[in-house]
Amino acid sequence: MTVDLIVIKLKRLTDIVPCHRMKSRSLTIKGHTLPLCARCTGILLGYLFFPLLFLFELNFPLWLGIVLNLPMVMDGWTQKRKLRLSNNPLRLTTGIVSGLGQSIIIVSISQDIISFVL
Repeated sequence: MTVDLIVIKLKRLTDIVPCHRMKSRSLTIKGHTLPLCARCTGILLGYLFFPLLFLFELNFPLWLGIVLNLPMVMDGWTQKRKLRLSNNPLRLTTGIVSGLGQSIIIVSISQDIISFVL
């Protein structure tokens, strides 16, 4: 599968993700700009932790999932308020951490619901 074909398939998959898709805030690999911004790409990469957390029944506290979202919120908020300028590596990193945090929140709540029902 060529890089061009992968980019085309990614663009189709990401059409449903709400993202501003600014080229200056998107990652470029081998001359191809990814269809999502660095932060959204990071969040989706962080979601890859979800099956591991769920299948291996890793129990992390809900508060940890919430805390892991704070770096992304602070990065985005300080950038929006023009207190500082963010960059794509930071956006990607905080996005991955946030995606992991969201996965922890979803798994934690799901396990609580499953234990309540069963």
